[in-house]
Amino acid sequence: MLDFKVDTEKCIQCNQCVTDCPASIIRFEGEYPTIAPSREERCLRCLHCLAICPTAAISMLNVEPEDCVQIKGNLPSEKQLETLMRGRRSVRRFKQENVEKALIDRLINLAANAPTAKNAMPLQFTVVDDIKVMQKISDHAYGHIATAVREHRVPKELAHFNAFDKVHAGGGDIVFRKAPHMLVVSSPTAGSSPMVDIAIALTHFDLAATNAGLGSLWCGFALQAFMHFVPDYKELLGIPEDHHAAYVLMFGKSSVRYTRTVDRKFQKIHHVTL
Repeated sequence: MLDFKVDTEKCIQCNQCVTDCPASIIRFEGEYPTIAPSREERCLRCLHCLAICPTAAISMLNVEPEDCVQIKGNLPSEKQLETLMRGRRSVRRFKQENVEKALIDRLINLAANAPTAKNAMPLQFTVVDDIKVMQKISDHAYGHIATAVREHRVPKELAHFNAFDKVHAGGGDIVFRKAPHMLVVSSPTAGSSPMVDIAIALTHFDLAATNAGLGSLWCGFALQAFMHFVPDYKELLGIPEDHHAAYVLMFGKSSVRYTRTVDRKFQKIHHVTL
């Protein structure tokens, strides 16, 4: 049940919800917009109708307009947004302490608002919010890496893990960078664009974490370690067995502070002219 409701005292019959519905399932039947039961299964659950209503007359899926934030007057300035996007950096030096769980939950909820193909929302956000748990995961992964190195089972294309094992034996950590926390976003591969959905969600989290004063790192080495050396990583982390698409982001309180943005002007921009 969509529980689509219209407050008839607030509705001004502006037709905005009807014209903006991507699935074209909202129609005027009588004086006010409605969704017929036969059309409910086509709903994308995008809530465009609730978001666009100028008089806050629509509620749906147990979401009430008064529980939502007004966009006007609450957006960052262009300069603030540019500074955030240009100032975000990969962090590889973390304080050895936990981030408050309430903050982690808030950041994940923000990331969960990221768009997904067809608004299918197939993602799982798997978070390690305790540094002690993260250490156990790291020890487990490095144990498997060490065994693979000892038994000469490291593939040629992953030969860098031979060096990583030596660094770890000396107290270093190139794979996880001694980050206190980890976020794995995963998805079934049956969806329309699983890796794109994952990347968008992690980008939302990454920028939100930076804005909250945390450091983060998109960690391909951790993903390689799990997928190639830790056969039980899904069971270890609680990732669904049918989730074959995933990426890893390490995060925590940064022990380094960057003081300025760096404008990257060396990537190619091509303007199409016909």
